[in-house]
Amino acid sequence: MSCWVSEASRDFSIIEVIEVGINDIQAINEDEDSNLSICSKEVINSNLFSTKVFSTWEECDLFISEWAKKKGFHTKKDHVHCEDRVIRRHTFLCDYAYFYDSKSKKDTVTKKINCPFLVNVSYSKTNNPESHVYINKIVDKHNHLLSVKIINFEESKKFIPEMMDDIKFLTSHCKFGTIVQRKFLEEKYPTYLIHSKDLYAAIQKFWPTAKTLSNDAALMSNWLDGQKEIDS
Repeated sequence: MSCWVSEASRDFSIIEVIEVGINDIQAINEDEDSNLSICSKEVINSNLFSTKVFSTWEECDLFISEWAKKKGFHTKKDHVHCEDRVIRRHTFLCDYAYFYDSKSKKDTVTKKINCPFLVNVSYSKTNNPESHVYINKIVDKHNHLLSVKIINFEESKKFIPEMMDDIKFLTSHCKFGTIVQRKFLEEKYPTYLIHSKDLYAAIQKFWPTAKTLSNDAALMSNWLDGQKEIDS
């Protein structure tokens, strides 16, 4: 396989990707999409309350995440407690939890404003014959405004799995930068709005680091040494 940019695309107006097998990269997990749809419908008509029960940690995580979005904020996991590699307790906090104490004299912007929202979830070993995951504490309070519109806007900017697969391939194998990849994605996904800042952040996840490049060089050197021994 090889990929290249034509001479006419020096202004990045024409992008040609040859035999990259992009269509083969599109792996869609239909089960996850189905579960997310069912959970979203359930969240609309449900509340989060102490003693609420879930069948699995996955169901719990998905429900709390979707419930929070419907309320206008994001959650994050904190204080995950395991016993014998089994998760026994989770704490979910608001994205605005904790407090940031800046050492700088300049004005700084931070999301860490010590929001008190908290959800404790347990998977008890005792008195739990059905092996349920259940909520045992909720502090449903915030010290900031909640905005469903902002959450929906942030969600709309997220790259779908197929786009992330394309970005990973174009970064890891073709070494394309933000401008070229944005042109490609806009052509392939015309209904999606591509933000350069978000695309740059996604590219950085897959861009080779000095460590990975060093490892690749070491592997190549070892392979060449092996070929010399075979030829001699």
